[in-house]
Amino acid sequence: MKTFKVFLLLIFISINLTAQNNPLSGKVVNSESKTPIEGVNIIIKGASLGTASDKSGHFFFPSLPDGNYEFLFSAVGYHAEELRLNHNRNTVIEIELKPSPIKLGEVKVVSTKQNLIAQNVPLPVEVVSKENIEAKNAQSLSEILNSEPGLFIAKDGVWGTHISIRGMSRQNIVALIDENRIETATNIAAGLSMIDLSDVERIEIIKGGVSSLYGSGATGGIINIVSKQAHYSENFYLSGNIGSGYNSVNKASASNVNLFTGGNRWYLKISGAVRKASDAKTPDGLLPNSRYKDNSVSFSGGINPYLNHEIKINYNRFYGEDIGIPGGKPFPAAAVSRYPQEKRELISTEYKIPGVSNTLRNFSIKYFHQFILRDVEIIPSAVATTNTGADHKTDGLLLQTDWLITNKYRIIAGIDAWQRKYEGSRSVINKTLNRITVDSPVPNSKYTSFGIFIQNEVFAMQDNLIVNLGGRYDLINIKNDEALNPNYIISNGVRNDNPPRDMQSSFAAGNRDNSSWSANLGLIYSLFPGFSTTLNLSQSFRSPTLEERFQYINLGGDVFLGNPDLKPEKGNSFDLGVRYLQSKVSFQANAFINYFTDLVADKVEIQDSLYLKSNIGKARLYGFELSSEFNFYADNVAYLSAAYVKGEDTGNNENLAEIPPFNGRLGVRIPLLSLINVDFSASWYANQENNAKGESRTGGYTLYDLYLSTKKFDLNLASMQVFAGVENISDKAYRNHLSTYRGAIKLEPGRNLFIKAIFSF
Repeated sequence: MKTFKVFLLLIFISINLTAQNNPLSGKVVNSESKTPIEGVNIIIKGASLGTASDKSGHFFFPSLPDGNYEFLFSAVGYHAEELRLNHNRNTVIEIELKPSPIKLGEVKVVSTKQNLIAQNVPLPVEVVSKENIEAKNAQSLSEILNSEPGLFIAKDGVWGTHISIRGMSRQNIVALIDENRIETATNIAAGLSMIDLSDVERIEIIKGGVSSLYGSGATGGIINIVSKQAHYSENFYLSGNIGSGYNSVNKASASNVNLFTGGNRWYLKISGAVRKASDAKTPDGLLPNSRYKDNSVSFSGGINPYLNHEIKINYNRFYGEDIGIPGGKPFPAAAVSRYPQEKRELISTEYKIPGVSNTLRNFSIKYFHQFILRDVEIIPSAVATTNTGADHKTDGLLLQTDWLITNKYRIIAGIDAWQRKYEGSRSVINKTLNRITVDSPVPNSKYTSFGIFIQNEVFAMQDNLIVNLGGRYDLINIKNDEALNPNYIISNGVRNDNPPRDMQSSFAAGNRDNSSWSANLGLIYSLFPGFSTTLNLSQSFRSPTLEERFQYINLGGDVFLGNPDLKPEKGNSFDLGVRYLQSKVSFQANAFINYFTDLVADKVEIQDSLYLKSNIGKARLYGFELSSEFNFYADNVAYLSAAYVKGEDTGNNENLAEIPPFNGRLGVRIPLLSLINVDFSASWYANQENNAKGESRTGGYTLYDLYLSTKKFDLNLASMQVFAGVENISDKAYRNHLSTYRGAIKLEPGRNLFIKAIFSF
């Protein structure tokens, strides 16, 4: 505590509130057409400070301390540009960006806890832009990510999905919304389903162990969903968009609205969306119980109350009801399962002081609270019903400082603390026996994490070498109440608080501590302009979740039990990459190998009956991924990607479960008459025969997709853009390997025709 107080004192001593502050504004235009560019990210290197250009290409910093700055201008479809500037008055600048039909790593990334563009991040990173999201009419975030190399979708249904990164999924991936953790159950979690895609600016994915950035759980990587934001402006403005779309495969309709407004000291965004879908069609008929209905609303705003100080507030609410779960483990195959209601609320507030001094370039403190309600109803037969309800509450606090020691040496340091609280129960109703049994699928419990982190960035060899070195130390405490299953039984209206207990599924009250350190070393070396190599070494860890320690799942099918004595997982990751980024061709490839000790998995105690969470000893995952784009004529682009991963339980000489097959994608993007952009691709998946015990083999298949998008049509006071497409053109019958546990459901949804329109003003 004494060290913490001294740390804060040094920060506030550095704050120079009397420093001269002046506004800075400018405009970004296309270097060829001289037309304004909307959505250009303008970031200040060495500080967590940035803005974006509006429809007229203008951008605005309301209060920026005088001094020397390095600005970075980046946007999808353009070459990034840097500008060094001495700001000491009301500065107005204009910059031109050169168009590029291929991706050159020009997209902004904040998941490294600083503002960078992807090509300057040594970590293996993928960024899915707003333009990519708009081009499809995806029903979940995972569907969008599935086309990126090294990422693979897994499904608990059509609505409930999650993602695998290089063979690691769910509990080994930290998911965030605007860098706020999404913490919920790991079984049938659907955490990535409670996202309004129309309110997403971009999605950032870091592949590999990054616990040194985000603490426990990031052994496989992180997914950060960045929401759309309004911005400051010299003059009052009001803009927005209205969208609507339809999918034929499940008669899914969706509508959304986004409004943006602001002035020179404030900004505000308001968004809302509604969706509804019926059961999905497969080549063999309907996929029963795959319907869903949900809605969302969000707002965010910022105010610049004094000099360069800023207060930001963000709120979003997502609500779903009557959401079908097609079935499969841990449910009985014939059971009818659904979410009667799912709810997620997130509120965060942040106080930032950019440009505190010439050395302390940014000070920020952020608090967030997230509430997730999960209800599950299971009807295994006409005489029985199981209802499970749980509240997941997460509170977090992040204090971060950004230091510019010299133009070649930067430091980010801070404190990251969060706590997740679980409260829930389950009731099993037997109509024949007129009996209600109440138990605890997980005891009421708390998971508390406190971490201190530091990241260094050094530029050397005339900026041809960038070195990132970081470390983190975490203390984790897990507390749980006693859970004697069943808790009580009501038989013929009479409650019995002392029924016979199943001690195998009961848990004594406990208090456990874990501590761990993690570290990373990342290098980017530019051999010559446009060509660089990357190297990443990291040590990561994961303290098992509440569900893994204490779960008791018995829904009439297989029984899954937790283990309070689980040890934390530890991982060592090695990643070697090459990048070639030129105006006509881009190529990126990475090879990786990850070693794990004490990996947590479901150990078979009784085949097809009883599974116990266990540390399986040692494991290894290795593979590669690559992606390339080639601008072969005019603005026509061909693209290719491929990914392979192999997972091995080296302690028992067995394959790891839920490892995606070798897969890839080949496609072409062609503009027609400057009116319509055509994107045609073939995605292929090899046989997966490296299966774990009890896991099904899946055959290979190829899917063909066609996406069309028009240019923006000017309607005087508004503009309109139309998107359409056909997914799985051949109506291919196939099985997704990571969804093979879904009981009697064998096939994925078939051919889908969609259309979507977005009106902007």
